[in-house]
Amino acid sequence: MSSSPAQKTQETTNNKDVVGSSHSSVSSPSKFETKLMSPFCTSTEDDPIILLNIGGVNLSTRQSTLTCIPNTVLALACTDSWSEKMAHDNDGRLFFDLDPNLFQYLLNQLREWSPKRKVFELPRNEFDRQRFCSLCYQLNFHRDLFDGINRHEKFNKTFGHILLDEKSSLAIHASSYRHAECRGMNVYSSGINRIILSLKHDSIEKYNTFIGIIWSTSPMQEKSFESSTAYGWAGEKQVFLKGLPSCVEGYGGYDSDMCTNDTIELTLNCQLGFISMFNYRTKKIYQIIIDTREGCPFPWQLHINLFAPGDCVKIINPT
Repeated sequence: MSSSPAQKTQETTNNKDVVGSSHSSVSSPSKFETKLMSPFCTSTEDDPIILLNIGGVNLSTRQSTLTCIPNTVLALACTDSWSEKMAHDNDGRLFFDLDPNLFQYLLNQLREWSPKRKVFELPRNEFDRQRFCSLCYQLNFHRDLFDGINRHEKFNKTFGHILLDEKSSLAIHASSYRHAECRGMNVYSSGINRIILSLKHDSIEKYNTFIGIIWSTSPMQEKSFESSTAYGWAGEKQVFLKGLPSCVEGYGGYDSDMCTNDTIELTLNCQLGFISMFNYRTKKIYQIIIDTREGCPFPWQLHINLFAPGDCVKIINPT
């Protein structure tokens, strides 16, 4: 049945109301919406999409992701000087003959990179961790980003007969044969942190200095290596875990190879919860897994204990 002119007029009026109501509902985006959506609205002219072929696996990302850390292979590959010289596949994708899984692991971190970040998150598997570090090295990422930051440190607290010299970078035992403790100034809760130490002893054949970490709030004491939060290495092949010598002699292969004039690198890996010690003379490295819940929670402190007169440890700070 056909509609009457009055009905048509009413329908037309209703349709206008519907159209008018839909237009009136459109409003400017809120501040919350603008903040939420703006990262996804960057034009490709302002930040081009780079197509990648990584070992046969196709990936893509924003140019800003590859250039967020300057002077790397990835950043240089996006410059006018190098973009045309780089290898491309038949589809025009930028080609890198690299492990796609490790590259994806790197790329995901670059996507979230900010000036506040100091180091990459490393794979927990030792084999993958070594390969990831090799990848970063190959792509010219600075060693500090994947192998830790060489920290400026100094001693600032002592217990017992220890003197501090050379702007508190040198700790010297200044009494008779008796244990004495000193600690570093910094506290460590994140990242990978490297501290270079120079060792010296004059009075005894065996080196009985303890080198390791301790929970920053643990009270200082004469035999500080017996603190329940102490972890580290000492003489006579002793490795201390939670303040107790390991029941396994030579834990982790440790053979007390520290001698006078040795230089060692102590690494505090807060990411993965372990400390390691590398002896530059013997080229040996030792590692201790830290129980951060029931052993030594964060923050950690550099922890040294000296025993004999004249024994000393010096912090070698980066220049």
